[in-house]
Amino acid sequence: MDEIKNIIDDLGIASLESNTKIAGVAVMSDSGNIVFQTDNWDLTNQTNTILNVIKGDRSFILSDGEFSVVETTIEGIIGTNESGMGHVIFVPFQGGVLISYAMPQADPPKALAFLKTFAMRLNGKV
Repeated sequence: MDEIKNIIDDLGIASLESNTKIAGVAVMSDSGNIVFQTDNWDLTNQTNTILNVIKGDRSFILSDGEFSVVETTIEGIIGTNESGMGHVIFVPFQGGVLISYAMPQADPPKALAFLKTFAMRLNGKV
């Protein structure tokens, strides 16, 4: 658990330095358990929604925001709020998924590429 927290702490610092506009992060296991989440984003009761997006849902409601999947690649999934309320980015890794909320001003493909480097560090740790 400390190792996961350290990786997320590193992610937070790097995000500020690179101006990726990531505002919240969570780590969920493949079985749907929230392993870690930042204090400003509680996804505890939303794990089924997250699993359904990973399985292919094209629209979802997360933290009272409605999002549509706008991009699905081998790297991850980008969901965008049509009303300009930001983006949710899902980056699967071995054992789980890294979920991030990015502010409306974020560049989602850039944020996805940024998050992928941290998801790789999470491989096998959940």
